[in-house]
Amino acid sequence: MTADAPSQRPESAREAGRARVITLARILLPTWDGSLSALTAELSREAGIREVAFRALFPEDRDLLRAVDRELLEECAQRLRSAAEHFDPAAHGDEEPEVALSVALAEARPLDWNSLTIRLRERQLATSTGIRSEDVIASEKAFLPALLEAFELLLARIGRCFAWQPALGVRVVILTYERSFESWVLAGGNEQSFSESPYVRQTLPALLLGVSRPLADESIADGDADRQSR
Repeated sequence: MTADAPSQRPESAREAGRARVITLARILLPTWDGSLSALTAELSREAGIREVAFRALFPEDRDLLRAVDRELLEECAQRLRSAAEHFDPAAHGDEEPEVALSVALAEARPLDWNSLTIRLRERQLATSTGIRSEDVIASEKAFLPALLEAFELLLARIGRCFAWQPALGVRVVILTYERSFESWVLAGGNEQSFSESPYVRQTLPALLLGVSRPLADESIADGDADRQSR
């Protein structure tokens, strides 16, 4: 084991440096009003990392934005999975399962104001460099499988599965959730009470039902396909 230690130390230091810069970026981004190049220069200074070392961690300015966005999406997926794993429809009395699930999802806070602001600033900074829209959403596409897994588990908790193409269903839910959350906070609502909003209590439950179907229908469809193949 000791023979591997020297080779592990540089990689460990590299990961620690990346983590430090990403943490600083998440602190600065919500209120940053400069350019992307100025942001990376400031982060390099704040982190105490020379420019050459900084570029070894993030070769291009937009690599930093991708890294921050990746971390935010990972946290979102983890919170969604946690909400699904701990959700028990029976614990919500007479409340409709889709409403109870929507509330549980919002209470897990997969998105908060700080992370939403960061993502908005990321988009502004990215587009100011002339990056194509496909590049701006590349990191989201990369983590779509993690979000899909979480949403499939959420729906299964109320006996449903996707009727829409799953990737499309997830994107619709995430985009409407983001915009509604943003409107709620901008209108003076407390982000911690978003679970009480009309979107969570009415719109999101209807949306979850609209993009899904009962698991029983899936079993019937599978049975019909089996019979047709014989």
